Formats: sequence, structure tokens, C-alpha cells
Amino acid sequence: MESPPTFRFNPNAYELGFVVAERVRCSCCERDRDWRYRGSFYTTASDVRLCPWCIADGSAAERFDGEFSDWSGIDGVGSVPPVDAEAAREVATRTPSYPSWQQEQWRAHCGLPCAFLGFVGADDLPALLPDPVLEADVDGGLGFPGELVRAYLSREGTLAGYLFRCLVCGAHRLHVDAS
Repeated sequence: MESPPTFRFNPNAYELGFVVAERVRCSCCERDRDWRYRGSFYTTASDVRLCPWCIADGSAAERFDGEFSDWSGIDGVGSVPPVDAEAAREVATRTPSYPSWQQEQWRAHCGLPCAFLGFVGADDLPALLPDPVLEADVDGGLGFPGELVRAYLSREGTLAGYLFRCLVCGAHRLHVDAS
């Protein structure tokens, strides 16, 4: 079995089940593959089945004119401070996305998109809150009251937490989404 590619901005895509060991005929490369992407892909094409190789090299996004994460949902795209445009393109077109209640948002820090680490709940916060960047997200930076986030944030519930880490300085960022 050929080793699948890794993803700089979603290093846990396999462990989190976004890409699974499952036989698929990839709609892009038209090869039978042993790994299948099981996440969101925004395109007008229907019934698109993708292998991680076509995600990693950008051919899936190019062939089907699609995105795995919404370009405008990446922190810093079209705003100040700006995010590195090539890195943001990598997130949108060459990185598996994560499932969220509404539209996924990709956090950024130090001018780059962060790496998505996984899902977090309120019980995970005490170990993470010594990080002042994450604490600022929890206490007012998310549009939810900090007390609500600290009490009701869950990995899979109606107030879900999505944890990111800065690839430059290691700071943690949080996105919260509600059903």
C-alpha cells in the first residue's frame, strides 16, 4: 500500500477520520486508491470521490473548480493583518477540511493559517488556557461569552470547539461553532 501524503495545515487528517483507509476510484486521477477523503468539498460537480494525493497536489480543486475550505473563512484573507496568500490557497485547495455545524473557519496567527489539531471541549480548556492567545479567543474573541465557552464547549455537541496551533510560534487558537 502506497503511503498517503501528509498535510501541513491538517496533520491529523487520518487520525481524525477525514481521510480513511477505504478503497475508492478517485474521480480526479481515475485510479483505484486505498485511501478516501470523507470531508467537505465545495464544487458544482456531483458525486466527487477523492483520494488524498489529488487533494495534496491541488489537482482535485483545479479539475473540479472547488475548495475544501472556504477562502473567505480563513482568518486574514482580505483583512488586516493579512495572511500569507499562498498558504491560504494551500488550506483552501490542498488541505482536507474539518466538519463543523455551520461553515468551517480556519484560524490564523503570525501571518499564516494555523494547523487544525482536532476537536476540544470545556474539559480540555484548563490545560490550554495558560496560552494567552487561546485565552483571548475564549474570553471575547469568538462572539460567545467566555463563561458559556468554559462551561458548555464540547467536542461533538451543540457548542463545538475546534483547536488550531500556530506553525510559527506554537500558540493555540480556537474556533467555536453552534448548531
